[in-house]
Amino acid sequence: MPEKVEAPLTATELLELEDECVTEDTRPWGEVTESSMACWTERGTGIEVVRSELVPNAYALKASSAINFGLPVLESQSLPVHTRAMAERFALAERRRTDRAERSNHRSEVMGEAHCPEGVPKGMHPKTMTSLGAQRFGITSRGTETILSEDPHSTIINGESRTFVYPDRFPLTAVCKLYVSYQPSPGVAWKQVSEATGYLIGKSTMMTSGHVQTPGGSGWMIKVVPACWAGRSIFGMGYVTFVRETRWWNSDAGSDIQICHLYDPIGERTGYFGYRGYDSDWEDGSYWNMAGFPYDRSLTSMSYQSGIAVRDDDDGDAIDVDGDSYDTTQVESDADEASGASGSPLWGNWPGSGFYAIGVHHGVERDGTVSGTEILSCASGGDGFTQAAHWGRGMWG
Repeated sequence: MPEKVEAPLTATELLELEDECVTEDTRPWGEVTESSMACWTERGTGIEVVRSELVPNAYALKASSAINFGLPVLESQSLPVHTRAMAERFALAERRRTDRAERSNHRSEVMGEAHCPEGVPKGMHPKTMTSLGAQRFGITSRGTETILSEDPHSTIINGESRTFVYPDRFPLTAVCKLYVSYQPSPGVAWKQVSEATGYLIGKSTMMTSGHVQTPGGSGWMIKVVPACWAGRSIFGMGYVTFVRETRWWNSDAGSDIQICHLYDPIGERTGYFGYRGYDSDWEDGSYWNMAGFPYDRSLTSMSYQSGIAVRDDDDGDAIDVDGDSYDTTQVESDADEASGASGSPLWGNWPGSGFYAIGVHHGVERDGTVSGTEILSCASGGDGFTQAAHWGRGMWG
């Protein structure tokens, strides 16, 4: 018999725990990152700071070419993925359903510790709100009410289960709002093309979905806002950073993974998630949590769901990480989700060790059966996920 792996705490068990208090609050209230003050010109010309005559104590920046605010991605590399044919996927899924022992052994041994800085309180019970004002509602196929948006996709499973949370406790301080922009050609205005979610897995390393990309052009940018509420970090307008370089994969629901190097080491102050592989013994347990910025809730304020259960785990495509190939896993759960939640962490809380992500949210996936009738929320996990996270943290901290 394979050794049984310790499960994270269930939603009921978490109710018995109290939030941890700190004697000295070290959260970065009012701090300003170097990235938030950065600007640059297309031709590399100098920028002059002059006093503005419009209002007292105001200054203006002047240059001979357009001034761009924020910092661009300097390097973005798509890495190899080894795709599986549908027949092979069905065969693997069926074998793993009938062989529990084999499924239990199909897990990653690579783990990365979570980090909560001293002076940052841990939040077992986030501050919640049920709504943020008037919204449009519709009815799902199950006859339950759901919030409508202009975005095309939203998946509500067995009724709405998400609440709004104020992200002033760890690990919500490590969940980030992402704004993705690109420049169609040199010298023209930058265009925001999408919004997504990411989460810190190191002081300078962030995880998000591989499909968080932009079209072509002369450059692109990902603005990162940690602990976002109402469109800004709760720590202040100046507590933002940008993505410096990325490595990414994206061929299926298991391999939709991107690791990002940030310009500023914000994880030193906000804390960051650990990471570990999913184990099939945890199936159907209400262990998991997810937080992000789904379109059907709010683009700018964080939503959160607890008591999520993983219903199945299927094989994804293998990915190349630092010269070696690793299998990924499609971790399929009953989490509610929508566009904008891509890149959210799916995490559990282990007693005595902390908050570990077991995947990065991808979207939805039909369960790997011949009929394919069950639609579930899906995160990219498995060996590929943990190895990518480990590689990113090792390169960038």
